Amino acid sequence: NVSARPLPLNILGGWADLVRKPTSSIWLTYEEIIDNHFFSNPKKWALKYAPRLFWRSLRKIRTRGNSLTIGLLKGCLDAGIEVRIKSPARKLILTDGSVTGIEIERDGIPERVIVTSGVVLASGGFEWDPEMMARYFPGPVEWTASPSTNTGDGQKMALEAGAHLDRMDQALIMGTTPVKYEGKLQGQPAADYFLPHSMIVNRDGRRFVNEKQMNIGLAFKERDKETGIPVNLPAWRIYDSQFAKKYPHALPNKKIKNNFYQAGSLQELGKLIGVDSENLADTASRFTEFARRGEDEDFGRGKSIWDNNRGSDPNNKPNPTLGPIDQAPFFAMPFKASFLGTKGGPRTDETAQVLRPDGSIIEGLYAAGNVMANCFGSKGVGAGTTLGPCLTWGYIAGMSAATNKIKGE
Repeated sequence: NVSARPLPLNILGGWADLVRKPTSSIWLTYEEIIDNHFFSNPKKWALKYAPRLFWRSLRKIRTRGNSLTIGLLKGCLDAGIEVRIKSPARKLILTDGSVTGIEIERDGIPERVIVTSGVVLASGGFEWDPEMMARYFPGPVEWTASPSTNTGDGQKMALEAGAHLDRMDQALIMGTTPVKYEGKLQGQPAADYFLPHSMIVNRDGRRFVNEKQMNIGLAFKERDKETGIPVNLPAWRIYDSQFAKKYPHALPNKKIKNNFYQAGSLQELGKLIGVDSENLADTASRFTEFARRGEDEDFGRGKSIWDNNRGSDPNNKPNPTLGPIDQAPFFAMPFKASFLGTKGGPRTDETAQVLRPDGSIIEGLYAAGNVMANCFGSKGVGAGTTLGPCLTWGYIAGMSAATNKIKGE
């Protein structure tokens, strides 16, 4: 993984207040979290890093996504780029088939911006647009884990300009737990669901995936071919008292309604959450056998280097990711499939120029990031799966547009 280095928020001056706070900690880098197995014992590592964390807090130093945002915005400001806020784009301006500008609304007043090299769409996905979600992802959406401004504006403008929209049924889907953010419930990627003494089961009380793999969202997407109903949803995270004692930080928020269930036996727990009680007990028994041997024969959890370094517990033997689920009381919490971002939009060529259905280029129109038809499908490859393509295609689009002169201009 490649991470942005920690940066002080105050380097942005008056722009600092525009950087949104994340739903999780902004004080530790990704490397510090993973290399130290932070999720297995956060109190221990928080104490170890206390001086560093205090210094970062004092200087308002941010890490991970926040530091990336700070760095990008600082780069724009230093380069003399005019950054306009409260100026949503409304419509692309076309001249003889070429995009020659864009209509925006600045402080509620319509304004036309004419360009000479092109317009780059980089407005994110459409997971917060109810109509588009109903069309491309029918069925209930439990939570969404992205900014609520991702409402498909770029996809709509591109379509109106004649673009070919592709991969509209693809999205990055992850398991999340609820967190209150900006006054409402939002999904937060669950970084601790893969700790020992816990497993994930479907509505039948069966495991269906290696809980630690990045592409767990593909298992959530699986549907019955005849009915179209998701075969693995609703899903539940099951754990026992050993998990509760070892990893209290990973316990669900009991203040959130229908987010926590407890029972004296697995059979009772199954009845509480509406899954087959005997299946749940059998699944936990089989999982416990695997944990004692240190090998998950069903899904290979803990077999890869990735599994054993991403949020595992190095003190747990013989496998840092597996632990028996056999000590009462037993617990369950809903494990929601949430959208981190859709991956469909206008199809582009290798220079990030947007294409029509016949494969021809829409002169002056570029796309980068989650607004475009993504380059590798629904799969995830690690933390920040969308950031790599966003940065890469943003660079390609910028360099391509910088050398372009719109023919229609």
